[in-house]
Amino acid sequence: MALWIAGAMLLGSAYQANEAKRSAKEARAVAERETAILERQTRSQIEAQQQNASIARERLSAEKEKYAAEKSTMEKEAMRMAQELESERRKMGSEESSRMKARIRGGKRALLSEERLAPEVGMLGTGVSYG
Repeated sequence: MALWIAGAMLLGSAYQANEAKRSAKEARAVAERETAILERQTRSQIEAQQQNASIARERLSAEKEKYAAEKSTMEKEAMRMAQELESERRKMGSEESSRMKARIRGGKRALLSEERLAPEVGMLGTGVSYG
């Protein structure tokens, strides 16, 4: 009978070992499936992030180009306006200089001539007769 008990115990142990192997095998299969699912999810997230990064880079380059174009336009406009202002300033300076020279020369001529009005007092010079 001891032999039967030992055989039963041996069969019971073999059955338990077989069940443990099957359970471990199923656990490994489940773990592998979960790992595969996680890897797919991770890959899809990485791809989405890469697409977002690519879109962001494209937007950034477009914004840089737009900024460069606007900056160039503004710089050209500023240069044009500066040239216009400089031209206007020179023109006004030239006109003012011409007016001052004309006043100085005209004033000297008027003072030298007795037949002209004295510009300082607004009166006729001496020796002027009208008729």
